[in-house]
Amino acid sequence: MSDLPPVDRLSRALGDRLAWLYLISAGLTCFEVIMDAALGAPTVWVHDTTIMLGATCFLFGGAYALQRRDHIRITFVYDALPGGARRVCDLIGLIVGLVYLVGVGWFAGAQAIDSIMRVERSGRAWDFPMPMVIRTAFFLGTALLALQTAQLLVQLIRRRAQPWQ
Repeated sequence: MSDLPPVDRLSRALGDRLAWLYLISAGLTCFEVIMDAALGAPTVWVHDTTIMLGATCFLFGGAYALQRRDHIRITFVYDALPGGARRVCDLIGLIVGLVYLVGVGWFAGAQAIDSIMRVERSGRAWDFPMPMVIRTAFFLGTALLALQTAQLLVQLIRRRAQPWQ
């Protein structure tokens, strides 16, 4: 993995580590079921925690999937195109995707900053600052996905190779 560019290494490292949060979420959900069904003592914090952990994994998972070239694609038209047309499609897709991600990132960043400044909380029984955490993760995940997309775009332009191969 040391031969990968820095953005690829970051996406892979975060994805490999954050994937464990799904297992923790599943364990917490089992804990909640046992506490509620068997002991009649439901918790106030498990639901918010599992939502926060799952959302964080999902938000960083886009860059991880893109780095591994594991995004779901419908390729029946793409596969029928000659190499030059595929390259043009890749360029267009990456440029449009990058513009979109920069726009989303801009607004997500503004919302994250606002949420952090107010220490935005869920307003539910546990009143954890879940919205603040998720908004920040949304911004950081979008920023990492934008960096990963830019990395692929530069790779495609420099190497004149298909980014998906």
